[in-house]
Amino acid sequence: MGADAEAALTATLNTAVDLDGAPGLSFGATRAGRYLAIGGKGRRGPDDAATPDADTVFEIGSLTKTFTAGLIFELEAEGRLETSGTIGAYVPDLPEAWRARTLASLLSHTSGLPEYLDAGNFMDLMPRDLTPRDLIALAAGKPVDFEPGARHAYNNTGFVLLGMAAEAVGGAPYWEQIETRFLRPAGMMRTGPRGRLQLDANHAGGRFWNGEIWNDHPPISAAGSTFSAGGLLSTARDLTHWAIAIDHGVVLTPHARRQMWRPAYLADGTPAGWGHGWVVERDDEGHVIVAHGGGTAGFSCWFRRDIDAELTTVVLTNQNGRADPLTMTEQLLARLT
Repeated sequence: MGADAEAALTATLNTAVDLDGAPGLSFGATRAGRYLAIGGKGRRGPDDAATPDADTVFEIGSLTKTFTAGLIFELEAEGRLETSGTIGAYVPDLPEAWRARTLASLLSHTSGLPEYLDAGNFMDLMPRDLTPRDLIALAAGKPVDFEPGARHAYNNTGFVLLGMAAEAVGGAPYWEQIETRFLRPAGMMRTGPRGRLQLDANHAGGRFWNGEIWNDHPPISAAGSTFSAGGLLSTARDLTHWAIAIDHGVVLTPHARRQMWRPAYLADGTPAGWGHGWVVERDDEGHVIVAHGGGTAGFSCWFRRDIDAELTTVVLTNQNGRADPLTMTEQLLARLT
């Protein structure tokens, strides 16, 4: 696609998306390893009138989990761990009821582990730069929610443990492994955890809707508040770089892709409605769709790959609580397909 066609499509997509209370957003789209469009609209923050662009840094929250899943399966491909193995084999000193839960059950959110992060402590925890052990301690005294494989329940605790397992066998800290294996090869120069990533003026300010009023100064998220479950910041350009790197085989081995994007099943053989670190589903045309979102105190996002159409979209918004990045993604897709 030429520069003029890309600019025209970017303008079309820009007008297609309703901010719905979000100060602003950045978006990108790729097909078959090439850019289609990339841009932004609105404001970088409630107090920042500049328009976000492809290089504006946003918190991406739980989209981090897709990188964690990729890391785990890369380590498995190298023989350093087994996802059929138990978390207790890689992370010591866990509550007894946790130890026999498999890495695969953590990846598919079917482990039944108690949640350390919930609506009651969310706003207090977000700005706290805790250690992974601190996070685990928040849930260690709680009973498990259900037996492994009994049902699917989204869980952050399990992904903190996966990051700890990766550190135990990977020979380097979690963030260093993510950077060397994924970010650098993909050319993601403006992606990383707060503290490691050096922010310039082009970063977004968040907004939070509590159901009644907007909070225009919610707490920023410290990397330690979510670790490998949600600690990354990124940009629309970097995430489109990531999609293109995946398309060209620069990152993620065939083993990692195959294992992440296969459906998970419950103990009784019924579908869990999830993959391994990703949402995995089929659309009305029968295409395999893999996706994941993220949300922090002031940000939300949605990353979607149509594997069969080789089409990837990313939407990053600087709000959480009202405007839905999945709806915004659907607005983009209506103009792309």
